Order: sequence, then C-alpha cells, then structure tokens
Amino acid sequence: MESDARIVRECVDYCLKNDKFITLDVLPIVVTACANLKSRDAREVIELQAIKATRNARYLDPKSLTNVVSAFSKTNINHEKLYGLLSKRVQTLAKVGEFEAAHLVILAHSFSHLRFRDKYVYGAIARRMFSLRERVTVNELTPLIVSFSQAGLKDTKLSKRLASKCMEYVDSMNAEQVALMFKAFARFGIRYDQLFGVLTNRAVELIDEFNAQYISTTLAAFQRIGINNPELFDNLAERSLAVIQDHDAQDIGRTITALAHFGLKDEELFRRLASHAATISDQFEPYALVNTMHSFARTSFLQEDMVVALSERSVYVCRHLDAGEARRLLWSLAKFQVRETRILTPVFNRCLAMYQDFFSDPTGSEEVEEIFDFYGPNACPPLYQLYMSRGSQQH
Repeated sequence: MESDARIVRECVDYCLKNDKFITLDVLPIVVTACANLKSRDAREVIELQAIKATRNARYLDPKSLTNVVSAFSKTNINHEKLYGLLSKRVQTLAKVGEFEAAHLVILAHSFSHLRFRDKYVYGAIARRMFSLRERVTVNELTPLIVSFSQAGLKDTKLSKRLASKCMEYVDSMNAEQVALMFKAFARFGIRYDQLFGVLTNRAVELIDEFNAQYISTTLAAFQRIGINNPELFDNLAERSLAVIQDHDAQDIGRTITALAHFGLKDEELFRRLASHAATISDQFEPYALVNTMHSFARTSFLQEDMVVALSERSVYVCRHLDAGEARRLLWSLAKFQVRETRILTPVFNRCLAMYQDFFSDPTGSEEVEEIFDFYGPNACPPLYQLYMSRGSQQH
C-alpha cells in the first residue's frame, strides 16, 4: 500500500511539473484520476487542466468533448466558465449532427451531475437524439430521459416529446427501465396518463422480474405524481411479499410510505416488512427511519418487534433530523405509545433545540397537539412550557 501511495504521489508530481506534455486526449484520464484523490496537489492538477480545456474548448471534436465533460463532472469543482464554453461547443456540434447516441448519454448524465441548468444544451442533446430516430436504442433512451429528469428541467414541450418517444420503446424495456421511466416522468411533474398506462401494462407483464428496488421506486413515483393505480399496486404488493428479504431500509421506507399515502394497508405485507425492518434496523438512515415509522403510525399499524427496534434506532439518528422530521418522529413514538426515557429524552432534546421551527410549521400543528396530549408536561417540561406559552400568545 505504501508503494502504491508513493507511485500516486510521483504521478501527481509529474503532472504538476510537466503540464505542457499532457495533451487533450490524455487530459480526461488525468482529471478523472485526480478527481478520486483528495490532496491539494491533485486539485492543482485539475485546475491546470481546466485552464487548458477552457483555452481549447472550441476546438474539441465530439469524442474529446464528451470525454472532457465527463471527466470534469467527476471533480465536484465549479468551473462555470469552462462548463459554459463546453456547453456552447456541444450545441454547435449537435446542430451539425456530429454526436452519436452513446455520446449523448454521457453528455446528458455529466451535465445533470454538474447540476448545469442551461436548457439550451439539453435541448440540443434532445434534438440530436430525436434526429437519430431508430439509431437510438432503448438502452440509450432510458438513461437520457433519466438524466433530463435529474437536471430538474421544467420544459413541458420537451418532456411531452420525450414521453411520446418513450412510448415507442416500452415493449422492449426490462423491469429496471420501466421503474426508471416511472421515476423520471414523475420528476418532470406532469401527468402523462397514456404513458403511465402503457408503462403499467409493461410492468404487469414483467412483474416477476421486479426486485425490491424496482418495486419501491415505482411506488414512490406514483406517490410523487399523485396517481392511484390499484391494479398495479396489488401486483407490486404481491411481488414485494416474494422478495421481502431483498428490501433494504430505503426500499421499506419508500414502499410503506407510498402505500400509506394512498390509504392502502396490506396486513400481510405490512407485517412481514415490519419484521424485516426490525432485523435490519441498524441500516436505517434518518430520512428512511422517519418515513417508515411515520407511515406505520399513520395506518395505526403497531407491531412490537418493529416498534422496539426502530425506536432504539431513533436514539442514534435523531440528532441529524430537521424540525419537521423530529416532530414526525416524536408523533410516531406517541402513536406507538413509547414511554422509555432513554428513547424519548434525545428526541425531545432535538425538538427543543429547534423549537421555533418545531412549532411554526402549520402543517404539523395537529401532530404537536397530539404529542402533548399523550406525553403531557413531564416528558420535557421546557418544551411543554414553550408549547403552552405559544398557545396563550395566539389567544
């Protein structure tokens, strides 16, 4: 390991001292390698290559341009001028039809990873993709659409054209691609009932290929877009029972949250997911933990092994919660009738530390009332006093 580290240091040192020998075709390799290093010298190498790429952006051919954009997207360094020049070069080459589908996939992913919000570069990539027609395969179309959705674009015209294009490929999609398309178009925030209908039919055909991740991704997409699809949900719930052990903490959280959102309560599925959650409770991150507990509580589902395990886990993650998440967690503990001081104290303390936000959210006022109706004044006297004084100030 020591010899490997020495070799890396020597390579970085060589790049610093011999920058003029690093050509444009080698530049992406150097930047990608340095992006994985955390040293100051590696950062300096990246900055030197950024200067070089900025000077030469207008001369890059499609392959080199794609490689450069991809390399710098891995650095998590904001080179606004460079990205602007690279974006313009992409638009220029796209207009004259220089890019193949594989280039477009990498470019869209890289710009979305950079959180680059220039709608013109995405429009140029999309137009080139549409012009390629049948030369774009389903394995290229789906990651393109995913990248467009991740970029946070709010272009209704473009998203509708993508939906129409997507429908041409649905019959050749696999389970993962179907789930990703549900997720991507839910992100666009516009209901495409025809597309979702076609994707639903394909999902039912492929239901035996859905794993826990695809199930939870699909359910979360329907929750996000607000479409209730009982037929598909029944199929997904049945499939979920067959792959219970494959669910990780995030899968459990998304599945339970979506089903609770639509008022669906499959007792057998809830029981087995709750038991599985108890066995992997140490894997729950704050967001998944709060969503899972809150969703079980909303549906009045109380299972002892789940309640004990997730309540214990809350002690370790509550310090990472914001005020709204802490309130929802505390409300869930009240619904689960948890009274152990060692569990409640850190949660109450977290709420107390953010008491202004804890009380100010109007959407949580009913939950706050129910929390203090259950726990009364003694669980956390300072927070209770703030609760009471808040009430007198309002009157």
